[in-house]
Formats: sequence, structure tokens, C-alpha cells
Amino acid sequence: MYDNILEMRNIRKTFGDLEVLRDINLNVSRGEVVAIIGPSGGGKSTLLRCATTLEKIDSGKIVIAGDTLCDTEGDHAVYADKKMMLEIRSKFGLVFQNFNLFPHFSVRRNITEALIHVHKKSREEADSICDGLLKKMELYEKADAYPCNLSGGQQQRVSIARALAANPDIIFFDEPTSALDPELTKGVLSVIKDLAQEKMTMVIVTHEMSFARDVADRIVFMDGGVIVEEGPAYDLVTNPTEDRTKAFLAGY
Repeated sequence: MYDNILEMRNIRKTFGDLEVLRDINLNVSRGEVVAIIGPSGGGKSTLLRCATTLEKIDSGKIVIAGDTLCDTEGDHAVYADKKMMLEIRSKFGLVFQNFNLFPHFSVRRNITEALIHVHKKSREEADSICDGLLKKMELYEKADAYPCNLSGGQQQRVSIARALAANPDIIFFDEPTSALDPELTKGVLSVIKDLAQEKMTMVIVTHEMSFARDVADRIVFMDGGVIVEEGPAYDLVTNPTEDRTKAFLAGY
């Protein structure tokens, strides 16, 4: 059994002449919750998008749950073949800041669609998984509703249920509460906190400092496309060592 669910080695990513990730190294262990914080434009979301195949790196190596997503040959990254990419993508879930639910699908279909058509579950099994997750999210009575009939917090909880449906090894969250008002934020953060207590492996890009301090095992502070500082969550928030980290946290 692999101990590291995510390994990112010497990750480099550019957009044109702009180098947005510079020699990033990050490991996430099984059952660990890692929060990534930092100013806008620091590379946090880009790092998440690279880990989840939404962006391709220029060079480096990414391994997810024991399978190599990409590695560098010569001076550029070479990705796994199509079959392996599908296998690797089944090992992670992704929760976006703007929910990304299919507006023309019911809540149930948003959760079961990939289970049936990608993971080849029977409709009965997919419905059973869906029912269990909706009960967990306290949304069972909303199974036949459409996203437009849900609050932002409810939509985000459906998005989390969808990410959990395939029983992934790791879930990535990209600013999961940034589109929500403070009252709805509490409900979503409570769900993520429960997952942390269940030892779900998670990487969370967030601006909620108190949440990161209390729920994450480790915090990574990024700025300027590099990891400036990382360490145990409570220690990093209450007693950072780097001046750039201190200046950022002084704003909270």
C-alpha cells in the first residue's frame, strides 16, 4: 500500500513568458489534510489544476495513488496513455469554487451520471451510493431538485457528494466557499471538517485561515509560484517563520 497519495516533484508551469509554478515539490500522505494558502496569483489554483489534469505541466513528475500521471523526458513532461489517464482520474475527486453542476440534470443525475457511464455501475448501485451521500449531506429530500432550486451551500454539498461518489483516494477543493456568504460557508466547512475526521485525504485551497488552522494537518503557503513555507497547521498560522508568510497572515 502506497503511503503517499499525491507526489509532485519539481513541477514547472508557464503561461507564455510567465512562470507560474517554479520547482514545486509536494507530498500528501494517506489520510492527511493539506491546506494551501497564499495571495491571489501565487499559483495555488494552478497547482491544483495541474494535479487534476486540467492543466498540463511543462516539466516535473506527478504520481497519484501509486500511478504515474506524468514524468519528464528530456526537457518536457510526458503524460500517461489514455487508458492510464482514465484510471488515474478515477482516483481523485475535484470540488470547484463555482460548483460546476450540470444545470439540466437533477441532483440525483448529477451524482449518478459518471457512476453509470464512466465507472460502469448499475443504476441500482449508483442510486444506492447517491442516496447514502445525500443523507450524509442532509440533502436526501433534494434528490429530484435541479441546481437552480438550491442555495449555493446546497449546490456545493451536492458537488462534494459527486466528488465522493466514486470513492476516490483523494479530493481536491479549489476555494470551496469563495462563492458563498458567511452563513452558507459554515455548512460547507462543517461537511469538510467531518470528512477530515473520517481521515479522507484532501488538498484544500482556501482563504479561510481559521478553518485551515483547525482542520488541516499541514499548511502550505505559496507566493510567486513557489512554496515559501510549510508546516503543521496550527504552528504555521500562529508562529510563521518567513517574512512573506507573516505579512500575508497579518491581513487576517
